[in-house]
Amino acid sequence: MSAVPDAKSIVLRSCKPLAPPFHRHIAKSRLMNQSCRAGDRVVIYEVVSTEPDGVVQVTGATRIEFE
Repeated sequence: MSAVPDAKSIVLRSCKPLAPPFHRHIAKSRLMNQSCRAGDRVVIYEVVSTEPDGVVQVTGATRIEFE
């Protein structure tokens, strides 16, 4: 079985448009050192895409973008 690759970047989209901005900080802290893939939900955000594709490990070097 191969190890889960580290994520270079992930893109999150809010499922609730009027959510307060501090939820971004909460989502980042919940993702840290966790694995995720497109379609997963974190707080009020959905993971839209990951680089590389598939299951990835979020690290301190991962760029987290919000749509």
